[in-house]
Amino acid sequence: MYVVKQKLSTSTGPDATVGESLVTIFANPIAGRGRGTALAARIVERLKNEGFATRLFLDRPTDVAKEHVAPQGAATIVIGGDGTLRAVIERFYLDDATLPPLLVVPMGTANLMGRHLGMKWTKATLERVVMTSLRKRHVVDMDCAVANGRALIVMAGVGFDAQVVQAVGRNRRGPIWYASYVWPTLGAFATYAFPEIEVSVDGQHVFGPAPGLAFIGNIREYGTGFPVLPDAKPDDQLLDVCVLPCAGKADLIKWATLAAVGKHVGAPGCVYIKAKSVRVTSSRSAPVQIDGEDAGTTPLEVRLLPHAVRFFLPGEGV
Repeated sequence: MYVVKQKLSTSTGPDATVGESLVTIFANPIAGRGRGTALAARIVERLKNEGFATRLFLDRPTDVAKEHVAPQGAATIVIGGDGTLRAVIERFYLDDATLPPLLVVPMGTANLMGRHLGMKWTKATLERVVMTSLRKRHVVDMDCAVANGRALIVMAGVGFDAQVVQAVGRNRRGPIWYASYVWPTLGAFATYAFPEIEVSVDGQHVFGPAPGLAFIGNIREYGTGFPVLPDAKPDDQLLDVCVLPCAGKADLIKWATLAAVGKHVGAPGCVYIKAKSVRVTSSRSAPVQIDGEDAGTTPLEVRLLPHAVRFFLPGEGV
């Protein structure tokens, strides 16, 4: 489990500086079927009543100047899904280890990082969960990665799952539901061409060239509900890599079935390895997704950033 780093105290009384008591909040306005703005307002009001200074941004993180996230602040709260969290990390955290820990208020469809951290709230408990987490300050260091120059916090995929993600993105009109994946999955199953890929980890060739699927990430959770990377630990300073030989629909069904019951690792042909860097190439372009978003096509290069980001664990039940 995590090594918890608990800050002894954070001054928020009348003698506190703005920096020490500052909480920066990024909220996705369309998160939670459009409830992101209203929930942000509730959190801001509670924080001010508790003596915190606040900065609220409803803009895309890429449109916010970097100096607006104070190095000595108490926390950065992210209200939204994994995409919003990744955008904040990519904009502010990849090259600055002095920034305050992140507190996730999950509101997306999958919420894989929020689920992993155990951050749960209801309409009635939202403010209490946030304040308890801030007050107890159970903070953990987690690995991050850079994938083709972009932040990677959950998982990158090369192959069938990436084609589904890209189809969902093309058809997106507002918030995504689980049902949004049904037709893209069926369409990808009918049309995916199973290109050959090659995979190298830490400079050593481990797979291909052969038709296959590749997954690289830091946490066990995956959008399908079952762990593709069952041994992944986000604080072990290693990436988990799973490569599955997959030459056609029958193989795809086989691997999906095995993964659903947790038996794909160790099955004949599966390559499962830990590494600090990964490169996936192909002679014919293969689709790539990063944290559930369209990332174009191969090649994919992933580089670990050990203990790059700090996260709050939930204050209750820790």
